[in-house]
Amino acid sequence: MSFRDFGSGEHLDEWSGKMREIMDEMRNRSFVDFRDAGPWKPATNLYESESAFVVCVELSGVDEWEIDVESEPVPRLRVSGIRSHPKPHDEPESLSIHLLEIDEGPFCRELEFPCPVDVDGVEANFSKGYVWIIIPKTKSV
Repeated sequence: MSFRDFGSGEHLDEWSGKMREIMDEMRNRSFVDFRDAGPWKPATNLYESESAFVVCVELSGVDEWEIDVESEPVPRLRVSGIRSHPKPHDEPESLSIHLLEIDEGPFCRELEFPCPVDVDGVEANFSKGYVWIIIPKTKSV
């Protein structure tokens, strides 16, 4: 039955049942799921030693100069930037999308610490797709 046949004598309950079947079939297909608008949150590990916090943020595919690391004595850390859409080096003339799981676009991850930190002593380095950030704790007086 096509949509043109609607109203051709079928009972509304039958049409409702068919629409429910169509919707169930669409839900069960592997269509691309799109995430909500807004920045995505990269996977992050947080470690602590006696003298510092160590943060590891997974940012594969992001160029080092696209990453901003900001810290405040509040104590809070913010890692943000943009990841471009990944593409093959020799992209064919057109590609059909079957699955999109790699987040792209703006990202932002904020962390708060349970004690004051030394924002002037923060060090960050980028290695193999990970940003490692060392945030020294403020020395007790």
